Amino acid sequence: MRVSEEQVSHPDRTFRFLHFEIDAFRGERHRHRQLELTWIEAGMGLRFVGDDASPFAAGDLVLLGSNVAHSWVSSKRRVAAPVAATVIQFTPELLTLPQLPELARLGPLVARARHGLAIVGSGRDLILDVLVRMRTSSAIARLAGWIEILGLLDAHERDFRTLASSPLGGPSLPPTDRPETRRIDQTLDWIHRHLARELTVAEAARIAHVAPAAFSRFFRREVGKTFTRYVNDVRCSEACLKLRLTDRPVAAVASECGFATLSHFNRQFRLRHGMTPREFRASG
Repeated sequence: MRVSEEQVSHPDRTFRFLHFEIDAFRGERHRHRQLELTWIEAGMGLRFVGDDASPFAAGDLVLLGSNVAHSWVSSKRRVAAPVAATVIQFTPELLTLPQLPELARLGPLVARARHGLAIVGSGRDLILDVLVRMRTSSAIARLAGWIEILGLLDAHERDFRTLASSPLGGPSLPPTDRPETRRIDQTLDWIHRHLARELTVAEAARIAHVAPAAFSRFFRREVGKTFTRYVNDVRCSEACLKLRLTDRPVAAVASECGFATLSHFNRQFRLRHGMTPREFRASG
């Protein structure tokens, strides 16, 4: 599924604050340079962050780093009920301003958010209180609320749960000085662009400029899972989106997502979602 580039503009504000109600989340997968904090106030369905596909419901609070591919897809069974959300978007450069040196300590948070962070526990509850207050705040009070949220994020890092192994960000991700990170980003981008065809360790090793004998160890160290598992995770995540947003036959979805046989697709999908693709589509 194509990832579109969203241009976020807020020239008269330090950050963008949105509170909205719509009939449903449509699932357009997109990314933008701004970090994003999203609170789902009402609604349920599937949340796609990088290579992760997970259910969401009211109360879901997620922090996304710069250029992380993401989308929310409403459950078809609840499409008649509106969904509501509050969203904050801000550029990563705000956290590196020399005029605000206190914010520099948030660098590790920005790095972790590159894979998406679900915020749970007491940290979430405190942040939600601030977001509710910000709805009716003046512009200056809202700015103070944003800084308060940054402080809560810094103080409650134990309440973060990493969502994705890969941000599905592609070549426009922020640069890094770590050669290993550049090589793994190139490899992940290659996987995502060629997901429908057979992907081999030998090819992946060539893309990563790593000897084939050392590639498996390199990949697991950088991504946290084996090459085969990662590829199947991404394929099943992509299949979830196609099953929810299209009427394509299950066999066609399997083929488009790179599964050579329907039986293999069913087996891998059930391992991750506890049901077959047909059951998953019917449950939506």
